[in-house]
Amino acid sequence: MKITNNWFPFARNRDIKKTNRVFCFHYAGGSSSIFKHWAVSRLPVEFIPVELPGRGARISESCLENFDCLIEQMISSLITVIDNRPFYFFGHSMGAMIAFEAAYQLQGKYGVQPEKLIVAGRHAPHRPDLSLFKSHMSDETLIWELKRLNGTPREILENREIIQFLLPMIRSDYKLHESYNYQGQKLSIPIIAHAGKHDHEANAAVMQHWQQVTDGAFAIKEFDGNHFFVQNLGEEYLSELIRAVSQADYNVREA
Repeated sequence: MKITNNWFPFARNRDIKKTNRVFCFHYAGGSSSIFKHWAVSRLPVEFIPVELPGRGARISESCLENFDCLIEQMISSLITVIDNRPFYFFGHSMGAMIAFEAAYQLQGKYGVQPEKLIVAGRHAPHRPDLSLFKSHMSDETLIWELKRLNGTPREILENREIIQFLLPMIRSDYKLHESYNYQGQKLSIPIIAHAGKHDHEANAAVMQHWQQVTDGAFAIKEFDGNHFFVQNLGEEYLSELIRAVSQADYNVREA
């Protein structure tokens, strides 16, 4: 089966033989390409990276800076590719917030929901945002923030032409993030929280609060690394994510 929807650029040819599908939502300043190497046939799980407007394959489109508008457009596309197979949501950083709200809206509007929500590197939606950078701050401050988070290659940060091209998109993502308005939304599905030990704004103590936004089961696990442990751990993290999806009784030690 082919997907022609531009929200899912790496899922043109879907493998309907795979039981489980995971929709993946990226961090601020990223794109679906960070999950491209997960969308391969050798894996037992079908990973479907989600592309937001204004980046990657949709670079010619305008970025969306209103969270409600983004969710409304996105779930109308998601519902067209959800069939009777189980599906899961995975979100990293900003993507965790998007995945949470998409799960909530799908249940409310269409009566469908993911089997599990797996979140990494972001505080729970009802907790205060500890991020140091705000979208009204200068480009120099934003570059300093990118250096602090240590997830952007040095050659990009030191290339003035490239970084000036990327800054507006990254700033738009911060505006999108800041536009989110939590109003007591709560899920009924299991939530699994993954935290980097050295991610001071989203460590295990911070991410423990995700337990409060679901009536379902909750599990949490720490990983070595900073805010970008998902990318930096490579196959090690991917294997853990596949276990979290595939095992109904997925258990991890309490952080």
